[in-house]
Amino acid sequence: MGSAQRPYLHLRSNIAAEARAKIVYERLINVTDDPGIKETLGFLMTREIAHQKSFEKALHSIQPNFPQGKLPGVPEFTSVYYNMSKGDNAPRGPWNEGPEWEYVDSPEPAVDGGDGLATVNVSKNDVKTLQAMASRTASDTSSDPMTGADLGTGQAA
Repeated sequence: MGSAQRPYLHLRSNIAAEARAKIVYERLINVTDDPGIKETLGFLMTREIAHQKSFEKALHSIQPNFPQGKLPGVPEFTSVYYNMSKGDNAPRGPWNEGPEWEYVDSPEPAVDGGDGLATVNVSKNDVKTLQAMASRTASDTSSDPMTGADLGTGQAA
């Protein structure tokens, strides 16, 4: 299926872009005291809201709609909230309580029954492949190139 046949993908991308842009305008508004700039930024921020609403309405008008990904999660974990908070009185709300949630307070030591360590079981063949990839993609810690951010500061010589 070509991208022209999947407008919902573009709409989801546009919705996310509008939401990010709104946050940028909010932050800019918060760092200026100039009333004219605040008014202009407020107008631009408001247009981002209008665009986001339009894209969301358009997305929901397409039926059947493309789901949030295609693969289902692992059933024994999809409706379980693991409280990993330290201390007492972790906040509760619709994100971790109610009839659809199983709440697990202080799971020990790992939610999947493992030992809690960052381990992966791979075949000997996969180990060779992973080592080769690590070698190819290793960082050069001696490299200190000029970056675009450096160029933007006017410090490039």
